[in-house]
Order: sequence, then C-alpha cells, then structure tokens
Amino acid sequence: MAIDRGAAFAAGMAVGALLLLVIQPAVFSPEIEPVFSPEDGARIPAYIDGAKESIDIEIYVFSSRDVVEALERAKSRGVRVRIIIERNVVGDDNDAIFRELAAKGFDIRYASSAYKLTHAKFIIVDGKSVLVGSHNLSNSALYKNREASVIINDGRTVQSFHDAFDEDWRLA
Repeated sequence: MAIDRGAAFAAGMAVGALLLLVIQPAVFSPEIEPVFSPEDGARIPAYIDGAKESIDIEIYVFSSRDVVEALERAKSRGVRVRIIIERNVVGDDNDAIFRELAAKGFDIRYASSAYKLTHAKFIIVDGKSVLVGSHNLSNSALYKNREASVIINDGRTVQSFHDAFDEDWRLA
C-alpha cells in the first residue's frame, strides 16, 4: 500500500498545529504574581533583593527605609540601579531620599517636567520582570494601605516598560 506523502505531511501539520494551540498557553503565557498590601508588602523589598544585574525604578513617592536598604544591598552586589523619582509631591520625603541616594552614589534623577506628574509606579528587575501597580515605595503603601500590584514575567511586557523607562530616563 502506497503512502500519500502529501496527505501524511498535511495530517502531520494539522496535528502539530493542534498541539501548539493546546500547549501554547501553558508554555508561553506570562507568569503573573499578585502583590497585595498590607499582607504582602515585604514582597517588594524581597523582589529587589532578587536582582542580579539591574534595577530600574520609576516612582511617584519614595520614603521606605526597607526599600532603601534593599537597594543598598543590591548596589553592594554590583547590581546597576537607576531611579526616576517625582519632584512635585506633597512633603519633602522624595527630596530627602533623592539627596541620600545621590550622596551614596546611586544613579537617580528627578522625573521630566514634560509631564504634569510622573505618577508611574514600576520596578524592572534584570530586564526580565516588572512589578507594576498602585504601590508607592513608602511604609504606608507597603505595610498599611490596601495596595494592589503585580509582578509580570513576560518579555514583551517587560520590554514595553523598559522602553518607557529609557525614554523617561533620557528626558529626566
């Protein structure tokens, strides 16, 4: 009995396409981890502690000692840290953190005046994941407020945040 190679090839392609549709969501779906405060607030300094190569932060309010200490640990491990912080917030916490981190040799900039405010709140770690959501880097946001953020491990999503950060860094 002769095998019709064209039919066998078409059947093989159909089975392969079906398998791809079935397994694709499990293999290629982004991993998303929810982070809620106050119960998961310590997850954010721990996320920073996991960095091996780089940390890029764009943040509205920054006053958390736990985050400062996590960044200091990262810097001591040789992790490259860049921070964009909003200048126009109520109070002087951002100015104090800005001066402190700049004096310690961190690469920190005030957000561009091209925007009314930089209200973004995200942290990119190692160019592989991004934490984004409602969390400011304050003790209230980490340990007292009801906040909701997610850590996303998806190359295209992280690249979009990285592109936005690089543009904002250039403008800052």
